Amino acid sequence: MRFDWYQCTIQDDPVTGIPELAKLGHELRPADGLARRYHYNQGFQVYHHLRGVVATVLAGGNGDGFHAFASSDHTETFVDLVRTRWPDRHLVTRLDTAQDFNDRDAYKRIRKVAKRIAKRHRLAFPTIADELNDKAGRTQYIGSPKSNYRGRLYEKGLEQLANLREQFQRDHPGMVLDPDRIMSFRTPEGVDVHPLDWIRLEAQIRPLDEEARRIAAHASPNESWGFTAWTQELAKEALALELERIYIRQRKVSEDEAALRWMCQQYGQMLSRLRLDLGDWACVGLEIGQIIQSQHR
Repeated sequence: MRFDWYQCTIQDDPVTGIPELAKLGHELRPADGLARRYHYNQGFQVYHHLRGVVATVLAGGNGDGFHAFASSDHTETFVDLVRTRWPDRHLVTRLDTAQDFNDRDAYKRIRKVAKRIAKRHRLAFPTIADELNDKAGRTQYIGSPKSNYRGRLYEKGLEQLANLREQFQRDHPGMVLDPDRIMSFRTPEGVDVHPLDWIRLEAQIRPLDEEARRIAAHASPNESWGFTAWTQELAKEALALELERIYIRQRKVSEDEAALRWMCQQYGQMLSRLRLDLGDWACVGLEIGQIIQSQHR
């Protein structure tokens, strides 16, 4: 079991925090276009000379702190750094927890279990497959794309095979890679597995609020299956994991509180500067109160 995606907001000064993440690679490359898609002003990709892009960092214009994420084989190293450097100062906005199988029949067996759980919880159950190409690989989703919790079961070995074929064609135009000559891939756990035998089941978790995001910042890959009832059941039945459910109190946010949170998100940097000028947050509150009173007069 391992993390395959980890995305978080880090509550630290970007000027000092981003260089810490840069240590994962050899250079920072600009990625401002990517930053704007996430409503940030600046973006950087941490580039490693041997492994390519190992992390992405976004900052500026979207509240205090900065945002960062890593995926695939680079996730574990990223998580180790973030949890060591900012154990209680990062909020997880998305994590994927994955389990690999070295068994080509695992897809069929786990899909049967997942379908039963999807019916029980009234979840969407879409399948992506190419009936005319048995090397395309199948993907079974559990849950809606808009849901905060979604599962994926797919033929990881065939996905890797397709990626390898595309890379080969880019590097050797006009030549065709014979997929039958690929005898094995090495999984992140260091296991050599035949492409047809490599099956992956993963859960995509998007914690709903700050409390859940702080809990996720300390959850192990196994524990992450406990954020909602159906992922817990899927882990228990398909992965034979006896997990304790992570219960998170969901509190309804009033319109006034939502407006206050929006104000803090939009003007957090200005308010923080005001705190430095006035001394503490209590003085900031008094200053805001006096301004409101004078405006009413």
